[in-house]
Amino acid sequence: MFSRILFPTDFSEYAAKTLECIAGFPGARDVILLHVIKETWSPRGGGEIGGALFHNEKNTLREEKHHLETLGENLRVTSVVKISSDTAGAIIQAAEENNVSLIVIGARGKGTMEGILLGSVSNAVLRRSRTSVLIMRHKITRSLEGKKYEMFCPMILSKVLCPVDFSRFSENAIAVVNATHGVGEVILLYVVSRGETEEEIENCYAKAKDRIEAIQSRLAAQGINSRAMVRKGNPASEITKVAEEEDVSVIWMSSVGKGWFRELLIGSTADAVAVNARRPVIIIRSAP
Repeated sequence: MFSRILFPTDFSEYAAKTLECIAGFPGARDVILLHVIKETWSPRGGGEIGGALFHNEKNTLREEKHHLETLGENLRVTSVVKISSDTAGAIIQAAEENNVSLIVIGARGKGTMEGILLGSVSNAVLRRSRTSVLIMRHKITRSLEGKKYEMFCPMILSKVLCPVDFSRFSENAIAVVNATHGVGEVILLYVVSRGETEEEIENCYAKAKDRIEAIQSRLAAQGINSRAMVRKGNPASEITKVAEEEDVSVIWMSSVGKGWFRELLIGSTADAVAVNARRPVIIIRSAP
């Protein structure tokens, strides 16, 4: 499903580590390596290139391309340079122009809790792109080695947490999991968040348990190892909590869920998980 990947690079140590993860992504065949040069605007009007692509930067891009080609067997790598005042927009445009199936981008934000908040570019790509997005975490990738490297890089799909809400959007996310090469165990999670009385909550819990176990049985019939869980509480909080408890390699969820208009690119739960999760997150864009 994700044979053609776009990776925006800023030549940082973090980007270099993420590059290694991309090389081992299951099913990857083509990688578009993108570098965006920031264009600034003159007070007098008109665009100006704030920083030219200097000789060293050109060499670095060439070196990253070569390094990625040596890491991935039969991996085709193309390097692209764009000049734009809108970095996120340039990334999204490159994704569309090259017909990629996945954008891999780092969470480079800084906040009161380092490594939790998304950076502005990552956030903008997440909210504006119509392409599925994989968000890597700086605190995970910067010191990867041994088993952790294996888990979050070539084995990033080894233990997938897949939240569901029984909407057609989450059904699409499950269908994509089913069609993706290299998926190991899938943990299906439904969070009961509504009900004015305890009785209503319990009824909803029982119904959800039956429905999610039916999905588990369906996946089992297709040869996918899976478990089903039902929790109570705030969906985004429970999703991130279960991700830590189960030590998952990635959170895999639809961009929107029940009750969302089709034109909205990301719902509140997916947005909150993408921003706050400490694990890599894949946001699956639903089919039209």
